[in-house]
Amino acid sequence: MSALYDGEIVDAHIHLWTHAPGRYRWIDAEPANPLARSFAPDDYLCATGELKVVGAVWIEALADDPEAELAQAAALADALPTAMTAHAPLDAPDIEARLDRLTAISRRLRGVRDIVAARPGAPTLARGRDLLARPAFAHGLRALAARGLVFDLLIEPEQMPLALALADLAPELQIVIEHAGNPDLSSPQGTALWREAMRAAAERPRISVKLSALHCRAPGASDEDLAAPILWTVAQFGVERVAFASDFPAHDRTCSLQRSYLTFRRAVSGLGAAAQRALFHDNARRIYRF
Repeated sequence: MSALYDGEIVDAHIHLWTHAPGRYRWIDAEPANPLARSFAPDDYLCATGELKVVGAVWIEALADDPEAELAQAAALADALPTAMTAHAPLDAPDIEARLDRLTAISRRLRGVRDIVAARPGAPTLARGRDLLARPAFAHGLRALAARGLVFDLLIEPEQMPLALALADLAPELQIVIEHAGNPDLSSPQGTALWREAMRAAAERPRISVKLSALHCRAPGASDEDLAAPILWTVAQFGVERVAFASDFPAHDRTCSLQRSYLTFRRAVSGLGAAAQRALFHDNARRIYRF
């Protein structure tokens, strides 16, 4: 019998920040952006409502000063058990020193994100469109692996072959693909490209995936529409390598946190209790070493 999961949740992807003009340029670039304010643990916990959230993975948000951002977030996170994923430019010549400074700033540091997602002709949040092709980027990935840090990978499906080639150069590195691999579910061609990319990623046992932001990628999609890609992803990676996440507060511009979790809970309600707990709690806790 199907049953909606009602147990403890470790949210695998949230943002908390202290906003100030110029600190987050991508936010300030949009006039009257509702994200142009500070978001603290109380804001997040209010959004979760009666969901039994017991921890979360904080993700950097492209601050002008990543080290200051991590220090501020570490202080904010005292109200919620949190693992931290900071930003570092992985192709920097002093990447080892940068990673060591981040580790010293917060004992909760578990990973690093350096956005690489870029599609031809579309805006990008990446520092450069060619990051995956830079030889120094591979060196940065190996530096992460040497320190036992996770690499949070925000990528477009067409970039996956190059990303996987780099992953093979750092076989000990734990990689977590963000936002379900950014699928374009609006066309058969887009869906096929995404599936091909994710199927190849799933062949690497040290690559996991966060299912989040699907409502952003497919605005107006019903729970039934999204159940198919959710269950397909779980089938490819296995229940031990998938974690659900909210992407608060960015995702809330499209769909509220509680509503998005209802979509996920409905999609996997036919799975067993242990599988559902793995997806909503255990996997994020294990991957990010709570």
